[in-house]
Amino acid sequence: MNNEGNDKRQGTISSARFNLLSSMVGGGSLSLPLAFHQTGNLLLAPIILIVTSVLVQQSILFLVKSGIYSTASREQGATSEDEGEMAGVPRQNNRNNKKGNASYENVASQAFGPNARIFSMALVCACCFFATVGYAVLLRDMLEPIVDSLVKPPEGMGGGPTLARNIAMLIVVLCVSPLTTWKNLTALRNVGAASMASVLTVGFIVAYRSIECQLGTGGNQENEGDNDSNENNLRVFPPSRKELLDAVPLFISSFICHFNVLPIHNELRCPTSDRVSRWVRTSIWPATLFYYVIGFTGSLYAKCTPSGSVQGNILLDFDEDDPLLLLGRLCLAMTITLAFPMIVIPARDILVRPIMGTRFGRRFLQSMPNNQPPLLQNSTHDHTADIPSDISMPDGLTTVEFEPMEISQVGELEEPLMVLENRSMSTMPDGSADDFLENTSMSSRQLGGGDGDNKSARTLVALFVFWSAAGLACSVQSIDVVWDLVGSSFSIMLAFLIPCGAYLKLARRKRFNETQDGGTGLRKWMITRAVAWIMILIFAPLMVISTANACYNSLNKSN
Repeated sequence: MNNEGNDKRQGTISSARFNLLSSMVGGGSLSLPLAFHQTGNLLLAPIILIVTSVLVQQSILFLVKSGIYSTASREQGATSEDEGEMAGVPRQNNRNNKKGNASYENVASQAFGPNARIFSMALVCACCFFATVGYAVLLRDMLEPIVDSLVKPPEGMGGGPTLARNIAMLIVVLCVSPLTTWKNLTALRNVGAASMASVLTVGFIVAYRSIECQLGTGGNQENEGDNDSNENNLRVFPPSRKELLDAVPLFISSFICHFNVLPIHNELRCPTSDRVSRWVRTSIWPATLFYYVIGFTGSLYAKCTPSGSVQGNILLDFDEDDPLLLLGRLCLAMTITLAFPMIVIPARDILVRPIMGTRFGRRFLQSMPNNQPPLLQNSTHDHTADIPSDISMPDGLTTVEFEPMEISQVGELEEPLMVLENRSMSTMPDGSADDFLENTSMSSRQLGGGDGDNKSARTLVALFVFWSAAGLACSVQSIDVVWDLVGSSFSIMLAFLIPCGAYLKLARRKRFNETQDGGTGLRKWMITRAVAWIMILIFAPLMVISTANACYNSLNKSN
């Protein structure tokens, strides 16, 4: 096994962008027409969408910074036993392309203690698991017209699980299962591009049919003559607070991708602050534009529905015999299928790390041969042959200005991205700073799996997570309950509360000289911390209120 090649960063901004978009943009976007319709598609809904985008972008940057701080903090205070011998040895300029090793659970552990590590692992696994369940249910719904045309459903059977529909969904799950065993997300860069092309096709079809409905040239015209329905089609504000509460989790869940942020960042080549900011910015705002188009135009289709509203999945409001919508369903089915690896791999990696540290993992899984069956063998090798390993520093990337706690760098870019501050490093004896960074990188790879990651363990855990979620989806009637639960509680905690809280805990260890740059650095640092506190004060009560509302909705549906 080529350990040196496996330790190299292989991701580009393009591949990182597609992977982040694939984690974020998918079946959840089909609920945004309902969210726009409930909150006011003319004014309040676009405002909520833009505010959510800004806060999500900031929370991702908080998470990246916390990941780097946690990587350094994990080994803080440790010194090399060979410090004296290494003091006079020149440092090799080979860290600028080393793979990162930050993880979500380590961020929580360094910020809040060992118990938070277990909690964060359970949280990420739960989010990924239920998202997989929701996507599997949505996949079954998209395949429903095709399956029902081949196998007639029971008399009076509407939407929901049947034996034929579940079998069709499980066949697709079987076909995509090998992708969930790949080692990293960079290998899925082409999958992400195909997923984005499919979801853009769906958005275009929804927008086209909705505009056609407004012009009165097609679609279901049952409500076209209803003046009251036409007036309610365009809203400035939500008709009730209840509908506003129902819609907020839909906006939030559409942006959730935080479980993949650190794995993608670990693979990003030359992760300077400029490149990281560009990666995040060029991922969030194109997604926001797409969400606005599909949300606004989809909400307009309420004019052509019998109820004067739209469903949680906008495609269910269109005629099943519409050939254009059949294409849209197939494209969405492909989008969902290609998104499965993006949400299974984070949960798989989090479970593999502690399993390989147990006696069972050491004795059984590590002793298993790594030669899988041909179906899986072709999918678990390192897809790195087409990626150059000798990556030089891009021109102009010699200064890191991500935040005042980061320093200027000349001639060499170190991993981690936000390196220890000059004043902190200067307090170490000569050579120990180099040993500190080297030991941090080495031991972190050992703790995080690194090249010792076992293919057998990856395969077994991935198949267990994926197929258990698919099995549960076979008995789920509707996707609404899944999205309500994920968007109201899990997503808020995963995307906002933990990243902001971890940043406040880990970044407060930095200290600044108030006279440096006229005190500008300290002021910026304090403003950033104030933003983190404001986000916590907003989302903590919102999580409680949204969770209570989701439970209320679930109880009403069951009754």
